[in-house]
Order: sequence, then structure tokens, then C-alpha cells
Amino acid sequence: MMQKISEYSNELKLLLYGIFIYLEMDTGIVKVLFYLMIMDTFLGVVKTIVLNNHFTFKKLAVGFVSKLAVLLIPTALALMSKGLNYNFNWSVTAVMNLLIVSDGISIISNIIAIKTKKEVENFDAITLILNSIRSRLILLFKKILITIDPKYNNML
Repeated sequence: MMQKISEYSNELKLLLYGIFIYLEMDTGIVKVLFYLMIMDTFLGVVKTIVLNNHFTFKKLAVGFVSKLAVLLIPTALALMSKGLNYNFNWSVTAVMNLLIVSDGISIISNIIAIKTKKEVENFDAITLILNSIRSRLILLFKKILITIDPKYNNML
């Protein structure tokens, strides 16, 4: 399985770049975010070992996949932008920037925990970002419904 993935790594990269370019997402920001996610995952593993917490490869895989799933947030916004013929580019970039800051905070927290050998409370910016995006999209959807048919104003 890993051999097949490594054989097609260039094709996979081209596919991802093609998607990001089609969605008009800044590939430089996506790269930075991806590298920060890898650094955060690595430092999280080191922190787990230093703090003598229970470590499993299953936990590592689930953690890494969930980090990659975070990339779906700006991708979904960009797809909605294309589908609605609306310009969400500013929000896609803003979300990616917030995700970069969030991963940066997590990296710093991991380094502090490794250095002090004590768990550091981490700020869950991702959940705040997700809730904010969800709320704003619901408001946008309601505005679109009211624009289409004013009677929805009474229902909402």
C-alpha cells in the first residue's frame, strides 16, 4: 500500500495543486499550513513520549487524519464560493490564516510542554473558527432565502 502511494505521489501532488488552483486558493498558504500541521503532529508525538502518556500508532493516524481534515474547511468554503458564484476568497484566506495561527499556538504549547515536562492547556481555536464559520453561513443562507422569497422572513 505504501509503495503504491509513493509511486503516485507526484500525481497526487498535481491533483491537489490542480484542485487548489481551480478553487483559487493560495497554494503557498496551503503549503505553510500543511508543514505546520506536520510539525505540530511530530511535536505532539514527542510531547506524548516525554510526558509518558499512552502512545499508539492508531492515535497518531487518527490525529493526523483529523488535522488533514481541517484542510477541508477552506476547501469547502472555496467550493461553496464557486457553486454560488459568490466571492468567498477573502474568507478562505482568512480561515487558512487563522488555521496557521492555531497550529502555531499548538506548536508553541507542545514545545513548552516538552521543555517543562508538564501538560500545557491548549487553546482550541479550531472549534471557535468552525462555530463562527457555521454561524455566518447560516446567516448568509437565511439572507438568500429571504431574498428569494420574503415570506421566509416570518418563518425564520
